[in-house]
Amino acid sequence: MASAGLTLDLRDASSGSDGGGEPATSLGELSALARRPRALVAALRSQPEGELRVLVDDLPLSGVQAAVMLLAASFRRGPAVLVSPSGSRRLDRRAFLVRAAAATATAVPGELVRSWRLYRRAGEVAAREPALPRHAAHPESVVYLRSDPSVRWRGHLVGGAATHTSGVINGFVANGLDVDVLASERPEWTDGVRFTPVPPRRVYHLVPWLTLADYGEQVARAAAERRPSFVYQRYSVGAWPGLELARKLGVPLALEYNGSELWIQRHWGATEEERFSGPLRALEERNVRSASLVVVVSSVLKEQLIEAGVEPDRVLVNPNGVDLERLRPYRERTPEAWRNELGLSQEATIGFVGSFGLWHGVKVLPAMVAHLAERSPNARWMLIGDGPLHEEVRAEIAQRGLEDRVEMPGIVAHDRALALLASCDVCVSPHVPNADGSRFFGSPTKLFEYMGLARPIVASDLEQLGEVIVDGESGVLTAPGDARAAADAVADLLDDPDLRRRLGEGALQRATQTYSWRAHTRRILDALQAGRVEAAPRGREASH
Repeated sequence: MASAGLTLDLRDASSGSDGGGEPATSLGELSALARRPRALVAALRSQPEGELRVLVDDLPLSGVQAAVMLLAASFRRGPAVLVSPSGSRRLDRRAFLVRAAAATATAVPGELVRSWRLYRRAGEVAAREPALPRHAAHPESVVYLRSDPSVRWRGHLVGGAATHTSGVINGFVANGLDVDVLASERPEWTDGVRFTPVPPRRVYHLVPWLTLADYGEQVARAAAERRPSFVYQRYSVGAWPGLELARKLGVPLALEYNGSELWIQRHWGATEEERFSGPLRALEERNVRSASLVVVVSSVLKEQLIEAGVEPDRVLVNPNGVDLERLRPYRERTPEAWRNELGLSQEATIGFVGSFGLWHGVKVLPAMVAHLAERSPNARWMLIGDGPLHEEVRAEIAQRGLEDRVEMPGIVAHDRALALLASCDVCVSPHVPNADGSRFFGSPTKLFEYMGLARPIVASDLEQLGEVIVDGESGVLTAPGDARAAADAVADLLDDPDLRRRLGEGALQRATQTYSWRAHTRRILDALQAGRVEAAPRGREASH
């Protein structure tokens, strides 16, 4: 690697790459600058002279990727190195400029034409109302579709999406179904399934959501010869493979809907251009209105769908779950034994895992660390994960002079995360209400994994968290955002080994009775066999 120069990472986030650990200007950063062309040119010119390294994936270049390459070739002097998964190629400036110009001349008009065609196709799907069957008398097989080109993050299959995917697949297997999975990569920890890899063929950056639309079409075509009892799809913004496949095969569609992707993008991530919100909203409505069964993780989501006109008996509230057997080795050893195994300090440890986004309540963590230090000065914290607020949380902990008490290992493989959580005496789930005042609609996977590890939990008394955790029986509930109350609850648990044991056992028992993935998928099958969802009792137990 050159000691000076500029590295441009033009790989798409859907490649699931970990970036190779090499400092680089990402495609996302460049795309933000592209809205201000003068700023982009200035940024390219201001970098140190020297070798230009361009990181690409094996997919054809999009119009945006090719155009950025051409700009870099135009405003940089010296040689360039193209780095791809298949190897590296060094080019002098002239050869690189010619290559970038040729790529741009092909990629930009090609992406424009394909985008227009897909955009029209999206409108056609949104306008058509397929009459899907509601009933699967004796479901024996299922086609499971993932319309995301990748669920990797920094090279690892981590997070609630990956855990939920594997859990549902294994749950269907445990209920005796033949399971056929079509996705870009085999979900980890799945056995006894037929897996058909469907590698993405291209990405779109002019209208980014068309990447999912294009890939969803690929997945649907790859599954066209299957004859399942029903189709199951995890919903993604701008994608419709489940609708199309179920319509062509004449079978029910069970659509997993974890919330409005438009709302999530607007409040928790990058937003789409306003001019594209209409087609996206129409597609989202078509998916939830036409699916035979919509599976949601919380009663709040069901209420939202009913308000949007979806029939109540087509919406199944089914909270997240946990693979209890897979977690058995982790919970059978004490936190002390795991700390010894991992080479960690033997001080009492508090654990958290999450994506360091707003809804996980990570901004509360520094104050919790500080308050706990007042009562339990030797206690340590294990904060696992990464995300947009990771560095802000780290900086505030350091500003308080508490960085020596906190481990922040970042993104780690799931097995490693489970081992680190198993080394903790108490686990926390400090979620906070949605910033826009709307009701919290999530079902945090972490909560169920804490339960499956038989660890005592301190959680926010917020919507489903306050339904899943029974205060004083399977955990301790505190007011959302109240860092001192949460820290005091943690300190009380650290001071009382018997209470920790009792609440940990209560959490495991509750997970075993209600929240295994086998039970989760059994509820889906029962609803499909009945052709409707039975009305649930109202109140704190409504989702159980």
